[in-house]
Amino acid sequence: MLVYLDQNYASRIAKHLLALPGQEAFGEVWEAILALGGRAIVPPSPFHVLELHGGYLLPTFRRMFARVSGGWWVRPWQDVVRRQVERGGIERDDLLWRRGSWEAPADLAPLWGLLDLELEGDFYQRAASVRGWARARLGLGRAAEAAPFFQLLGRLVAFRSLERTREERASDLVDAVMAATVAPYVDALATDRYLREALVRLGSGVRAWSGREMEVRGFAAWLRAKALK
Repeated sequence: MLVYLDQNYASRIAKHLLALPGQEAFGEVWEAILALGGRAIVPPSPFHVLELHGGYLLPTFRRMFARVSGGWWVRPWQDVVRRQVERGGIERDDLLWRRGSWEAPADLAPLWGLLDLELEGDFYQRAASVRGWARARLGLGRAAEAAPFFQLLGRLVAFRSLERTREERASDLVDAVMAATVAPYVDALATDRYLREALVRLGSGVRAWSGREMEVRGFAAWLRAKALK
């Protein structure tokens, strides 16, 4: 089983391990992951490195993921996309490798400006515009737009462009690229409430949980049930 904890979730677990208050539910998730033993891979990624900025949680992140990753890392997202396009489908080997580093953050420069696009038309037209812009920025042919990465990225950005009630955040680009990278491969994705809602409403097919306490405890219960099988 492959589980991905986004920066928010992993940070809350790290704070629990540092005995900071208010993180008890995330402690339940951590204990449930440990109960799975080697049956669950929970990898770190270059997105974690980018968002940590070498902050005070980094030593705890290192220890956490050393226990639950099995030595695996998420590949750089550009590599995942390239392998996905070349394969014409998805295999878990295209997501994971053992050469990750806490000194190698995700490079989002190729997609800078993505969230500033002036999108027009209905949802499907906007998603198509996003796919075309993104694959062109990566120097790929039109056929690449069929890859799951571009499909989900287009839908996420189109969804965001039509949802104007939410205040924009600096992490929005990271979240969109992270989700488009990992969601096609993982069995469970723990993230923030907005991204979880987007993934569910878009029918992404990934089991997603938000950081709301009820859902955090629900995620822990789901993991414990897996441990009993």
